[in-house]
Amino acid sequence: MPDAAASPSAPELAARAAAILSRLVRLPTVAGPDGAPADPAVFDEHVRAIEESFPLLAAACERTTIGHHAQLWRWPGTVSRTARPVAQTPPPAVVLMAHQDVVPAPPGDGWSRDPFSGSIVDSRVHGRGTLDDKGDLVCTLLAAETMLELGERPRPDVYFFLGDNEETAGSSARSAVDELRRRGVSPRFVLDEGGAVVHGAFPGVRRPQAMLGLGEKGLLSVRLTVRSDGGHASAPPRLGAVDRIARALTRLHRRPFPARLTPVTRALLRHLALRSTPAMRLALTIATNAGPAGASLLAAMGGEPAALVRTTIAATRLEGSAANNVLAAQASAVLNLRLAPWDSVDAALGRLRRVIADRAVEIVPLESNEPSPVSDPDDPALRLVAAALAASHPNADLAPYITLAATDARRFHAIADNVYRFSPLDMDPDERARIHGVDESVSVGALGRGVVFYRELLGRA
Repeated sequence: MPDAAASPSAPELAARAAAILSRLVRLPTVAGPDGAPADPAVFDEHVRAIEESFPLLAAACERTTIGHHAQLWRWPGTVSRTARPVAQTPPPAVVLMAHQDVVPAPPGDGWSRDPFSGSIVDSRVHGRGTLDDKGDLVCTLLAAETMLELGERPRPDVYFFLGDNEETAGSSARSAVDELRRRGVSPRFVLDEGGAVVHGAFPGVRRPQAMLGLGEKGLLSVRLTVRSDGGHASAPPRLGAVDRIARALTRLHRRPFPARLTPVTRALLRHLALRSTPAMRLALTIATNAGPAGASLLAAMGGEPAALVRTTIAATRLEGSAANNVLAAQASAVLNLRLAPWDSVDAALGRLRRVIADRAVEIVPLESNEPSPVSDPDDPALRLVAAALAASHPNADLAPYITLAATDARRFHAIADNVYRFSPLDMDPDERARIHGVDESVSVGALGRGVVFYRELLGRA
């Protein structure tokens, strides 16, 4: 654990982190739809900016470029040797992850300031990527940089993986796993983005909750397509292409996937019940103990409670005729499904076909991955995270759950038993809503606490 007397204060760390983050946000590292960079020169500059912002760490690490611009840095720990016999087991290791790429922020979206200005106003760093995920990246690397400034070094080898196409589900994370497997690395734990230190996320729960993902839901995107004769809109058929698409969506809405409580979600509800107001404690206790009825109760609430207990379907794109007075010769809809841990891609496709029950509706998968394995909530590695959190966020409670979104972390289950998803940044409901949205920003103070978290974690690993 770092020497608190010699360590920079949280405000000092926050100011340094904010300045570095401001610089990185000014570089619009948008990943293209095929996983390649939208602008390779910008990514080149971003990698240089990282190296220049953390010079001691860059010098101390063995650095490898994965794919286009992803970075895999190895910081040798105190138990490493400069030369180890091939037959020996590699030294203990941990993996800390973040990603460099961001989603687009097109002009005219309604931002109150330039989304790539990186401006620091009202004790906040503003711009695309501040929360997802450059703020976390800066906190991670600055923790290591300040440890080096004090002559400190971690016990295990630390691998920093800085992805370049997480937002487009690119292949860099899978390639990084292949490289680590080739080196024989089996990390004690992997920590990526996912949850956060959330404030006001649960009615009746006053203390902030550090939501740590033990696993994540699967992903399936499909396109529904119906073809017809088209023609003039003055004489519509009984059921045209657009009508069939609408009927399919209505059927899916009326018959959602069944709701269940996984052991992780049941444990989360018990955890929240102990920390909530009496009325909410009663409701959560009833939901926890009511079995399928409790799961259905949460599902009926919609939003995140429903997403915790079932596979969800969101219609994200619709297409039909190109003219107001022309019947669509082809209509389509894109659905984005997040698969609950007990579901699979094949099972979800089968249910879509059964519920839509229309052979004229073609269902074509666009992208998919299965739900991830679930890490053991009782593994000692999780206690390291809890201890680091106690130092950085003493008023927060660690709350394991199943992450609802997809992250690069899902690839690392292939080489590690303990894969966690948590970013130590404070977020209230408004801030969380701005991820991938308008006016994304992060508190400077939150950055300082994030650096403290990673310093503590690296010191205890």
